[in-house]
Amino acid sequence: PDRPTPPLAMRLSPKYAVVALVALAACTPALSQPAGGCTGPTEQGDVRSAILANYDLYSPPAPQAGDDKLHIALSAELKMIESVSEPAGSVKMAIEHRMKWVDSRLAFNSSTLNNGCYPHERAVFPPDMLDEIWSPVYSFSNAIGSFGDSSTFLVFKNDGEVTVKVREGIEVSCEFDFRKMPFDEQECYARLEIRAPVEQVDITPPRDGESLFNVPDDGLKGGTVEWDILSTNVVVSETSGSPPAMSYADFTVKLRRKPDYWMSFVLIPSVFLVALSYGTFWIQRGAVPARAAFCFIAYLSTINNTKGALNALPKLSAGDAWILGVLSKSQYFCAYTVVEVVVANYLLHIETRVQAALKEARNKEEISGQQISDMQAFVRARAGKFGSALIRKDGTMAFSDQNVDVLSRWLFPAAYVVAFGTVTAMAGVVGA
Repeated sequence: PDRPTPPLAMRLSPKYAVVALVALAACTPALSQPAGGCTGPTEQGDVRSAILANYDLYSPPAPQAGDDKLHIALSAELKMIESVSEPAGSVKMAIEHRMKWVDSRLAFNSSTLNNGCYPHERAVFPPDMLDEIWSPVYSFSNAIGSFGDSSTFLVFKNDGEVTVKVREGIEVSCEFDFRKMPFDEQECYARLEIRAPVEQVDITPPRDGESLFNVPDDGLKGGTVEWDILSTNVVVSETSGSPPAMSYADFTVKLRRKPDYWMSFVLIPSVFLVALSYGTFWIQRGAVPARAAFCFIAYLSTINNTKGALNALPKLSAGDAWILGVLSKSQYFCAYTVVEVVVANYLLHIETRVQAALKEARNKEEISGQQISDMQAFVRARAGKFGSALIRKDGTMAFSDQNVDVLSRWLFPAAYVVAFGTVTAMAGVVGA
């Protein structure tokens, strides 16, 4: 059968093949440059000089085709929650935000500025170059301070796209709601405001389902251990009030407090101190030093516990925070045991005088052989000014220290449970 004809290169002798390849290379233009040769810069420094020649940094970039204003794409990452200050009502957070916009004057892929000579699509420049180009002036309008060192990363793309990445630590003012504390959730935002009329420059709002403010996949680098981050979000809008309106973005963080510390070292000890003070009602009424020690130690410890909680919070009322409501009620109930011991001890002294008066009356009746006609008046005269009001007709006390202790044993725990439940229900902590 006929064999297939080999390609021309295989049919040529080695000598002719080499000559053919040399001729082909001589006639083919270089792939790295156009037929006309390179006319633009080839080094990054030369690119910088070329794009800044005759550049007006005071004029914003022209809008893209079909737009009437310059749009800035904004995104960010939450790097760290350094601290949450409840007394100051502020959160310290480290944010790395990225701004992107197109400035056709900074493009270096045109026949004048590049012409295929610069081999890379992007050029990284030092952050000082931001002082030589137009860039959006911004500020965090609710910032009350800053911390740490900031860093800036500047990248140009050959089509004129500019990317500025800035990492900075800011302390922002927040509005906290402590009603459910320590089972509370708080929201705080950092408002980045573009200092330019919204008719000229605005921030591109996120598309549906698009997340422009995130926590890095590897988590936060340091920061507070008292809070969990529930979610992050960004909302783009414009300012209202006195003109001109300006575009802003709220980087919102939702936090949830870890209640373990407050439960273990504040709430449970306070409830235990109330139970300890309740024990005074079961101590023998004559053992005044032991009863006084129980209630006074519990009361002073509750005050100290409450002061510790108040130092970690702004000046709130008991109704503004569940934990303060529980602590204040616990303090009042411990104070009641102090008052109860004083009242019971006073009634015990009155009862002692009443018993002595009754004994005197019986002795007189035995000696005289006649009953005292008005036993109530006889005992009242010896019971004292306040004790006289407690004397029955038969000379006995209508209300004694024993009655106070018995009533307190039954009413005290029931009243504390009702008070605890009322505070909890009003704060909405049930089911938190």
